[in-house]
Amino acid sequence: MISPQLEVPCSLSSLPEELIACILEDCVSPPQVLPVRPSWHTLPPFFPCHSLLARPPPPSNTSRTRLSPLLVSRQFLRIGTPLYYQTLHLPTVTHAARVLEVLGAQPLLADAVRRVVLGCISLEGARVLRACERIEDVDICMDVGTEGNSLGNAAGDLDAEALCDALEQMDLKRLTIRKASCAYLTNMRPKYVLERIAKAVPSWPNLESVHYALKIGSSPATRPLAHALSNAPKLRILKAHIPAVWNDLFLTISRNSTLKHITLYAEAVEGIMHTSLYMMEAKKHARLSELIKAGTSFIRTRAHTTAAVVQSPPPTRPSTPLSAIRVKEVTAELMNPRLNYGAPFPVAARS
Repeated sequence: MISPQLEVPCSLSSLPEELIACILEDCVSPPQVLPVRPSWHTLPPFFPCHSLLARPPPPSNTSRTRLSPLLVSRQFLRIGTPLYYQTLHLPTVTHAARVLEVLGAQPLLADAVRRVVLGCISLEGARVLRACERIEDVDICMDVGTEGNSLGNAAGDLDAEALCDALEQMDLKRLTIRKASCAYLTNMRPKYVLERIAKAVPSWPNLESVHYALKIGSSPATRPLAHALSNAPKLRILKAHIPAVWNDLFLTISRNSTLKHITLYAEAVEGIMHTSLYMMEAKKHARLSELIKAGTSFIRTRAHTTAAVVQSPPPTRPSTPLSAIRVKEVTAELMNPRLNYGAPFPVAARS
């Protein structure tokens, strides 16, 4: 007797929600770095919640692609919305204000946020950090702020103070520090932020990774943070631009016994050269050199050598053929048995 075949359901709604969450995570998670938009593009991204779905999102290809799975069904919206909010990109104050609006309407979404990328220092960004208590990863871009605070007293920079106060109340695992193209580490706001971060590192016992996403050197503004990182109890990874010339900033951090590797990189290059000025000096320090070799990709010098262009010799006239007498002389010399023992033989002088 033939048993009837069992019908296996094939719809996504029949799959376990854990599996659906894994599928949706790849669809709704944003990239680590957002694509660069033109300066005139100021439309904020769309942050969905149940009360805001009636409002259509702005015409952004990235947002539209990430939002599409959430609009499939109520089940996808329920499972995918927390995944959508795991990483928040806040390049401007307007973006941070929109997030605060959504978090005010749906406070439970704050528990889903794990990573925040701040494109500027603002009071709204600080409020987002305070509202989301489970943030583990913060990416900060230091700017110069208002024109009055760029070179003046940092005590009047309320935005920077609020952000640094919020950072001190967090328990970070990963930290990324950047700076705007118009900002310099000699400006008052970047100096103030670095100083406050150095004071906040002891309050982050679970800090595991630090990324200097800028070209940084050893200066009075950067040394306190290096000393603080050298004592971080769980620091494992340090990533940074390779300095153009030698400085002892990473040497100070390498004294941390828990550090596993240091990743140095250069812009638009897959690896760095062993022969760079910084690496030539870093090789003199065993601990630092060992950490760099463990985490950095190097380019073989031979792979970047170029063959010299050898010019073809100018054309010459064909050689004159040997005469019959000379042919006999050469034949006799080759037949001489003394050649078998490597003995030199006299060469007859030509007249």
